[in-house]
Amino acid sequence: MIFDDELSPAQGKNIEDALGRRVMDRAELILDIFATRARSSEAKMQVELAQLEYMLPRLTRMWTHLEKFRGGIGMRGPGETQLETDRRLINHRIKVLKERLADVKRAREVQRQSRRGVFRASLVGYTNAGKSSILRGLSGSGDVFVEDRLFATLDPLTRDVALGEGYHALVTDTVGFIRKLPHNLVASFRATLEEVMEAELLLHVIDASHATWEEQRFVVDQVLGELGALEKPVLHVFNKTDALDHENLTALQQRVGNLLPNSVFVSATAEDGLEPLRRALLTAVREQRPVSTVRLPLSDGRLLADLHRNGEVLEQHADDGSLVVTARVDDTLAARLRRGGATIDQG
Repeated sequence: MIFDDELSPAQGKNIEDALGRRVMDRAELILDIFATRARSSEAKMQVELAQLEYMLPRLTRMWTHLEKFRGGIGMRGPGETQLETDRRLINHRIKVLKERLADVKRAREVQRQSRRGVFRASLVGYTNAGKSSILRGLSGSGDVFVEDRLFATLDPLTRDVALGEGYHALVTDTVGFIRKLPHNLVASFRATLEEVMEAELLLHVIDASHATWEEQRFVVDQVLGELGALEKPVLHVFNKTDALDHENLTALQQRVGNLLPNSVFVSATAEDGLEPLRRALLTAVREQRPVSTVRLPLSDGRLLADLHRNGEVLEQHADDGSLVVTARVDDTLAARLRRGGATIDQG
C-alpha cells in the first residue's frame, strides 16, 4: 500500500500491523525511483545518503519479527542487539558518504572557479518539464541524456551554448523538482543544486501542455525558496508548445502575459523552436556583461590576471605605455579594476 504523504516511523509500523501488508510512503517511493535513475557515482552516493537517513529512524520497524527477551540485567534479545549494530553501521556509512560528497563539492567549486567570467544560467523546473531536451537543443550536444520519464536527470550537466554575435553562455541542467520532495533528498542533493546558487540567471522551465502547470510552478518556487535562491533573476520558459493547438496556445500566452511578463514560449522538438530562448539569453548576457574598454598599466600583471580570470577578454593590445583590453566585464569586476587604478569605458 502506497501513501501520498510521508508517514512517521510509528505510523508506518501501526498501519503495517493493522493491514498485514507492506506499506510505502511518498518519500520512500521517490527515493526508490531515484535509486533506479542514478548513473554517476555522485548521484548514487547522494541517493544512498538520502535512503540511509530515511531508514535510520525506521529500523525498529524492520526488526519487529525478532523476539526480544525481557527482565534480568544484561539480558538482551537478538532483535535489539541487531538494531544497535545496524544503527552503528548506518551512522558510520552516513559519515563516510558525507565526507565523500564534501570532496565532490570542493571539486565542483574548483570547476566553477575555472568558469568564472562566462555568463552562467541554470535550468530548473518540475521533473519531466523538458529541461534536458532544451539543453540538448541549445548546445547541439548529442550526449545529453533525454527520456520522457520522471527524474531522468540526477547529475548536473553543463554545456557551452553559442548565442550569436560572438556571445556564449554556460547552461547547466539540474535535477527536477516534484511536489512534496523528501527533505532528505533536498539535503543530499544540495551540493548538486549549488549550481543553481552560482548561476546569474535561472531558466524556470514549465510544461505548457500540463493541466496543472501553475501548481508545478508554485512547487518549484517553494524548493528554490528552501535553497535560498528566490532572489536570483528568473526567466520563465514555457516548453512543449508544440503539444498545444493554436487556440489553447494563444489563450495561454495571453494569460501568462498578464501573470508572468517577459516569459518565452519554446518547443525543444520543433525546428527553431528554441530561438526565443536563445534571444532572451543573448539579451541577458548583454545586460549583465557589457563590452568595456579597460586601460591598465603594462606592468600591472595582477589586474590583468584578475581581468582574464573573472571577465571575458575579447581583444588586447599595447598603446602608449598602457595595455588596452576589450572585454565583457560585470559591475563587481569593474569596481575592483577601478580601485586598482584601471580606467574603464563602457559602451
